[in-house]
Amino acid sequence: MPSLIKKLFGKSDASAQKDGLTQPQREAIVDLLSYCMYADNFVFLAENRFITDTVAKFDWDPKIPFDQFSVRSIANARNATESQVYRDQFLASIRDRLDTAAVKGQALELCHELFLADGARSEEEDAMLQNLRKLLE
Repeated sequence: MPSLIKKLFGKSDASAQKDGLTQPQREAIVDLLSYCMYADNFVFLAENRFITDTVAKFDWDPKIPFDQFSVRSIANARNATESQVYRDQFLASIRDRLDTAAVKGQALELCHELFLADGARSEEEDAMLQNLRKLLE
């Protein structure tokens, strides 16, 4: 009984999360993956599925509906591909939310996997991955 009460009323902290991430880190990873999806100006179903499958492994906060967040994230990613000023702000926000070296490494690995999801990596995707490595160092 006490464990049920704890589950219902206990506060969950990042250390209690199975994925080891905070919600801002999860959101930053999704923002980064959304941005990467537009790297080569082609959006493939496999890339979208990769993001969905990745998020399914996260302990996503149920108070933040993923569908709504995803729409915002994709809009922000598209804006970032069209405006250098917006891109700089968007990527700085992502960098700040990916606040540990381990999470930055995880995010870069997920970007690499996303670029391979459609079966081939383009020159644009290679260049973007190099730029993201510099940004997140």
